[in-house]
Amino acid sequence: MTFVTDSTADIPNPLIALRVGERVHLTLKNEAPGLLHDLEIPGLRVELEQMRAGESRDITFTVPNLVGRHVYRCRPHAELMNGVVEITP
Repeated sequence: MTFVTDSTADIPNPLIALRVGERVHLTLKNEAPGLLHDLEIPGLRVELEQMRAGESRDITFTVPNLVGRHVYRCRPHAELMNGVVEITP
């Protein structure tokens, strides 16, 4: 149970590098039969609600001026599914 991106499919819970002011469109897909997953980036006030296997959710946001490292996680499985968003100027 990990997060992966299209460009980092072989790296679990990758570091996600973003820049202040960047427009981000994020799609979360749950491909785990029988499990509920979601996404939360508390420091950026980004969250996607829980979804069942086969479902997906989208969110678009502008990266705020919060330079630094921010944790992202799946709330039900935060011990295994977590990583870092790094925001640069």
